[in-house]
Amino acid sequence: MSQENVDTLVAAIEAFNRRESDVLDQLLADDVEIVPVRAALEGTVYRGPHAGEQYCAAVDQTWEHLVWELEDTRAGVDGVLALGHIRGRGRDTGTPLDVQGGWLAQFRGGRIAKFQTYPDRAAALEAAGLRD
Repeated sequence: MSQENVDTLVAAIEAFNRRESDVLDQLLADDVEIVPVRAALEGTVYRGPHAGEQYCAAVDQTWEHLVWELEDTRAGVDGVLALGHIRGRGRDTGTPLDVQGGWLAQFRGGRIAKFQTYPDRAAALEAAGLRD
């Protein structure tokens, strides 16, 4: 696992949590794909040089104070996996969200080329080709 890739993934998570979409976009490849949890339900994927900005805006429309709490990073078969909690509150419903999740980042040229969120630890580990 490249320490630079781990550092980039951690920086991306921190930028997301602060909603610094300009910083996030700088860590992403120009043709990045951000695949959020809702992609499985709605087919939503954010692509291109402003994908981070678009993703942050979409999250803030749906959630209040959504944050990713990083607990661990691991080398996967095809990238770096971060594991932790996804916490927030539904903007319209007030429903709290507190789930264990994961974020798999694939890299190209030192930047994140694909970034996928998984709503549970098992799915994230499986996608990364790892076991608990």
